Amino acid sequence: MTELVWSDAGTSFEVHRVDTGTDLTEAECFDDMPTDDQIAALLAPPVGWFACPGCGAVFSDTEGDMYIDHVRDCNQVDGAGFPLPTQP
Repeated sequence: MTELVWSDAGTSFEVHRVDTGTDLTEAECFDDMPTDDQIAALLAPPVGWFACPGCGAVFSDTEGDMYIDHVRDCNQVDGAGFPLPTQP
């Protein structure tokens, strides 16, 4: 985790993988220190699992239909299953 301090004294938080250094918050940083659940939602689910790209809800590969229904109805993704931009 990296805390960025801005010239106006504001802060943002980036999350990086320790093993690869990959910035998991490249698209958008956190305004506040992220919780464990927020960090976990940034990680790809294990093989055989699917995670909603909007809210991070996780489903096993045996729950494929539930995943499809969830993504279709999730208010944090668009009709194609892509995350919606965060509102300020």
